[in-house]
Amino acid sequence: MTKAEDAYRVVGAAWGAPIDKVEVQIDDGPWQEATIDRTDESPYAWRIWSWDWPNPSPGEHTVTSRATDTAGHVQPAMDDPWITGKHTYWESNGQVTRHITIG
Repeated sequence: MTKAEDAYRVVGAAWGAPIDKVEVQIDDGPWQEATIDRTDESPYAWRIWSWDWPNPSPGEHTVTSRATDTAGHVQPAMDDPWITGKHTYWESNGQVTRHITIG
């Protein structure tokens, strides 16, 4: 995450199936669509994405990202029954949540 003036830019990468979109959720707010760099249109290329977070309030926040593939499959949350039996992050490939502090 980078800071510019009074905004932050959240940046990440999505991969696996051909990616249609990436969304970001702050705390328990609504999912908001990120911008995907589509320079490389190969269907299995990593998709670098970013989302601008204007004027975040000070304090601790959770930032969660999820991808949706071109078939409409949404990346599951970490408590989804489909992935709860997986043993590693790389095996589960679930949504990613980070805890950050804005100071």
